[in-house]
Amino acid sequence: MALAWARMRAPDVALAEAAIGTGLLGVLLIDSLGLFTRSKSETPPQPRRSRAASILAVGTTLLLAGGLGFAILAMPEAEGLAAAAAEKLGASGVDHPVTAVLLNFRSFDTWLEIGVLLIAMWGLFCAGGREGFAPRATEARPGTVLGGTVQSLLPLVLLVGIYLLWLGKVDSGGAFQAGVVLGAAGILLRLGGLGFPDWLRPWLVRTLLLFGFAFMLLVGLSALFAGAAFLEYPPTLAGPLILAVELAATLSIGFTLYCFFTYLFDLRIHPATASSES
Repeated sequence: MALAWARMRAPDVALAEAAIGTGLLGVLLIDSLGLFTRSKSETPPQPRRSRAASILAVGTTLLLAGGLGFAILAMPEAEGLAAAAAEKLGASGVDHPVTAVLLNFRSFDTWLEIGVLLIAMWGLFCAGGREGFAPRATEARPGTVLGGTVQSLLPLVLLVGIYLLWLGKVDSGGAFQAGVVLGAAGILLRLGGLGFPDWLRPWLVRTLLLFGFAFMLLVGLSALFAGAAFLEYPPTLAGPLILAVELAATLSIGFTLYCFFTYLFDLRIHPATASSES
């Protein structure tokens, strides 16, 4: 996917695909294989579904997909907003048009995307409880190769994440790419034997998860009280506000993605604790 977006001259999307695919989805997919190694005796019996219900579910999905595809193909060709975005780039507070669109002109969409991550995390809470975030001692220390790899790569990964965050002002980069890289750094720590520390209490976990979404909400409400539109930045403060929003979003995105892996990883390692605490 990253190569396909790069061929279409969309480096921002390609960078996000590469970071998400290698830093998060690949690890989650490989780790999820452990869920299928249980014996049949350990697998709880599943209720039988009627053939009619399965056919109805598949038919409804295909019908919705066909309707969406038809609606997209029937849409008139749009000229795009590239010219309008380039015209207002000087007042956006940044020099990169993609960052200007994501965090100024269409910042409401970005705010909702961060909210989607929160909803996904909430879904995990609803499905399995919060026991996956309990501080635990690791059963075994990592081997020499894994421990040395984590120690060597972690500073570099953190440096790349900070650089991508700062680079978003002038070139391809920004909060989502930097957040995924920082989340990958947390995954390295977990694979290296370091789970949630004792000082990371549940209230602090919730605060970090909500930080990016709540900060953008606060900025948007402040704009409303000042007589502007929601998430409309004043031209003189647009640059600093975008940097602050990106920093908050990066921390929240990185921590949320790290929590995805940590939750599923610890839940699989400690199934007895999970079942007793659910």
